[in-house]
Amino acid sequence: MSNDFTARYGALFDADRVRLATDLQVILPTIITWLRLEPQPYAADLAPGLEAQIADPLWMLTRQWQFAEFQGEDAGSPISVHLEGEQGSLSRYRPGALEFGQEKSLGAVDYRHLAMPLEVAVERETVRESHPRLAAEAGEHLLRLLKARGIGDGRTVLRAAGFGLEIEDAAFPAADARHVDPKGLTWQTLFAGRALDGRKMAAALRAVAGEDGTLPSLPEQWVFSDSEAARSACETWLRWYARHVSEPTPDLASAWVQPRQEYALTLSAQMSDRTVTLAAEEYTDGRLDWYSFDALAQPSLGDAAEPIPSEPLSFRPVLPTPVRYPGMPADRYWEFEDGRVSLGRLEAGPSDLARLLLAEYVLVFGNDWYMIPVELPIGSLFRIRQLTVRDTFGVTSPVGPARNLDGSRWTLFSLSNQPGGLEDLFFLAPSLPARLDGDPLEEVALFRDEMANMAWAVERIVQGASGEPRDRRMEPPAPAVHQRIPTDRISAEVIYRLATPVPEQWLPFVAVPDRPDAPPGEFAIHLERRVLLRTRPDGSQVEIHPRGLLMRSDLSRLVEDEPPLHLKEEEVPRAGAVVRRGFQYCRWLDGQRFLWCGRSKQVGRGEGASGLRYDIAPYRSKAGDVQ
Repeated sequence: MSNDFTARYGALFDADRVRLATDLQVILPTIITWLRLEPQPYAADLAPGLEAQIADPLWMLTRQWQFAEFQGEDAGSPISVHLEGEQGSLSRYRPGALEFGQEKSLGAVDYRHLAMPLEVAVERETVRESHPRLAAEAGEHLLRLLKARGIGDGRTVLRAAGFGLEIEDAAFPAADARHVDPKGLTWQTLFAGRALDGRKMAAALRAVAGEDGTLPSLPEQWVFSDSEAARSACETWLRWYARHVSEPTPDLASAWVQPRQEYALTLSAQMSDRTVTLAAEEYTDGRLDWYSFDALAQPSLGDAAEPIPSEPLSFRPVLPTPVRYPGMPADRYWEFEDGRVSLGRLEAGPSDLARLLLAEYVLVFGNDWYMIPVELPIGSLFRIRQLTVRDTFGVTSPVGPARNLDGSRWTLFSLSNQPGGLEDLFFLAPSLPARLDGDPLEEVALFRDEMANMAWAVERIVQGASGEPRDRRMEPPAPAVHQRIPTDRISAEVIYRLATPVPEQWLPFVAVPDRPDAPPGEFAIHLERRVLLRTRPDGSQVEIHPRGLLMRSDLSRLVEDEPPLHLKEEEVPRAGAVVRRGFQYCRWLDGQRFLWCGRSKQVGRGEGASGLRYDIAPYRSKAGDVQ
């Protein structure tokens, strides 16, 4: 007992003596550091500590004291929030990227977001010209409308007038097995001699239609047994044709930026003190929301024909509620939590900042957030003028925006604050909550080939002769063509190959300077699509061009005559990219249906290897083996 007493109180005495000696020392200035205390388990198994086994009531009170359940905070709970702000509506829209030195208002039009979702206006492109099946189905729909009004000779009259759907027979040459398209061949058989071309009929009806879309008369070649009934059917069909597929209008082109393989657009809204420009320079994933835009003071997109002034908003005081989310830690120790979420299994390394921030918010700061409902009209730009909170002690406190106090550019839940930009703005984009995506009509994989020192665009899926998707990976490979060198000096046949064969769906891209006359400080690299020369078994050479539309540079010209396509070098990273094009369908606020064809870009699966090599000279032995 004496030894234990001496050891215990002797240690206390030594600690006091050390503490007194430390107080007499001179405290020198040092670097201020912060230490974070974290629990350190003594065993690898955390189950005993998490079981919270019950020993007695006093032990339970002790555990509550350890978890600070008896410690009160010298702060009141919020009971009332008053919010005042300002709302501006979208008024102008411009597709495409803002190029340096270009007139910023060029191509901008008035925009009313209630008439069409923003994704539809941005993504839609012309699709009927490359989809014969849509043209045939539109023609069949007109025949159904004519037949419902007692006109049964519509097909005969319209085909005699020259509105039959013609399919090129060269689309399926019998001698070339690589062009086999089962779906296209089936639809071609159905089209032949029967189908009508809805594109031609729509163009003929628009030529005689009025400004309001009504048809005072039919074209001269359209002679039906009942002209009035046919006119009514054609007028109904023309309205349906305009709504069936949403395509860009002549004054509003697509927002697709071909050198970057992504969308870019600019919007503008009028606030009380200035016109705000919202720029989305990179939109690729099919989800357009507030975080896709940056708020800028310049450039201006011009004034709308009917300007929409901003409106002040004053909301009545509301009661804030704590933020709740699945798996949130319980406020009290003896409260059961959601078993479907296991925060203990969240794995994060030292470099996983996003996961670490999420875990710290969930476990430490999650119960410090409150939420109030704010109803805003869709397509509005909102700015908070004043936000005050009243707590249970009657203290009213102003709440400012969440941003860094040192002046560095960072804000939370607001548009990006770039140099020369605007602050404290929130954009409720007129975007779609959900939509239906069809199978891709086209799919192209972009990746780098370090061994060949070039990039490739592989056409996996393209549109066939009917417009339906066709898998180019099912095409048989082209036969290898080589040149034999006769000689008597060796007992083997030397074979010379200019280049190893590459599938026809592989389109090469080589690095070229952006501007040949650029100074050294402004030198940049672009990727230019080149043409592969394919040698046929008969010795003739043909150029290999893309069969889809994604790798085309000018759809108004023939693929043989169009200028080469240029891609920005940074748009083909080491991870690669996959670009798709396909139909999408949605419903808007008023129940209106939209069907359009759009594009999207996703991250690829890394680099690839084409196996392309030049100047190969193997030899064939007498046994027939190639060495």
